[in-house]
Amino acid sequence: MLDDGDPALQPLACPDERGPSEELANRLRAQTRTLMVRQGADLAFGRTLPRLLRESGLGDVQAEAYFPVAAPTCAVLEAATIRHVRDQLLASELATPEEIETHLANLDRSDLDLMLAPMITAWGRKPA
Repeated sequence: MLDDGDPALQPLACPDERGPSEELANRLRAQTRTLMVRQGADLAFGRTLPRLLRESGLGDVQAEAYFPVAAPTCAVLEAATIRHVRDQLLASELATPEEIETHLANLDRSDLDLMLAPMITAWGRKPA
């Protein structure tokens, strides 16, 4: 069994962009994705897991995606991610300190309907 995210399948933090808070969340998500790509991340790797398992000789390969929407854990993970990459976003001039602080404050309010990238889980069996 393997797990990996697939941020390319869901690029927005807030698909229901209804105001400045959601616009900022989406902008910072895009900037975080830019940073990831610059560092060599494959934003579409998760979707390749079933094929990779079959190519490695496994049979009965299956996969599923977990795609949380508007769950409390979405805000927790978003805040942790932004805090984790904060210095890199600032050094790369992909965000300002004010944008980051405003977004973190918006996350604390818990009124953003955030979405995370789907987590793809794939599994298979060794041939008999």
